[in-house]
Amino acid sequence: MKKLYFTSWLVLLVSLTAVFMILQPMSGNFARYLAWRYTTDSAVQTGVIERHGARIKYVSYGIGKPVLLLHGGLSNKLSWYSQLPWLVEKGRQVILIDTRGHGESTQGDAELNYQTFADDTLQVLDELKIARTDIIGWSDGGIIALLLGLEAPQRVDKIVAISANFHPSGLIADNSPASRPARNVRLLSWLRGLWSYLTERNGNLEARLKQLWHVEPQLSQTDLQAITAPTLVITGENDIIDLPHSSQMAQMLGNAKIDILLDAGHAAPVTHAKQVNRLLASFLDIEQ
Repeated sequence: MKKLYFTSWLVLLVSLTAVFMILQPMSGNFARYLAWRYTTDSAVQTGVIERHGARIKYVSYGIGKPVLLLHGGLSNKLSWYSQLPWLVEKGRQVILIDTRGHGESTQGDAELNYQTFADDTLQVLDELKIARTDIIGWSDGGIIALLLGLEAPQRVDKIVAISANFHPSGLIADNSPASRPARNVRLLSWLRGLWSYLTERNGNLEARLKQLWHVEPQLSQTDLQAITAPTLVITGENDIIDLPHSSQMAQMLGNAKIDILLDAGHAAPVTHAKQVNRLLASFLDIEQ
């Protein structure tokens, strides 16, 4: 088991190190993450919850006001490498979760849907005894954040929804490589290479998620209006989420504003980390 765990992390580390060769300027952020990760003296708490046959891995860094980071589909908690060190250094407790079936978390036997993901997340917060938290969610993570804002408002302070949709119709149909900026194509190619390894561990997750994306989320105007937590909607100019859809979501939310990142695609926390972090600092009252 220890050998398998070490091999898994070694493959992930080697794959992520490919950022240095393929992606710019993201490589500098990843180098800073690695330096921080192996030298930090911040408080670290790792754990696993078991729910409906799945083992959900989480990790908490630092002390201070909590902020929960939820990654996107077919990704994992390492996708926040440009935000994690910065948030901890700014005095926040940062909680990261590998969504069910992603990263170090197993799929279990529950139906894969956003309700399941949200319920898993609440159990992690219970395990860490976190009563309320800010939530930053990217893509699927943003959808989970909105669902938590709707169903557990007493647990949520502020929400940042990055490249999230409230209905399947928000996904742009033409998502071919020809329609994307070159940098986003390189990023997706790199992620696909990493995913070729992860599929060996996660089985049919990709197929199950694609089925999910065709039918969920199904947040109505009434649902969105009921989310009263202050919300920042961030979307990329070249996102796979339709810009009018993102604007409509921001308008329907009870207390929201929207920022559109120029030249950004669907992976802004990675490709446009500086701009994203600047928006996070302003919205979450973090000293810059």
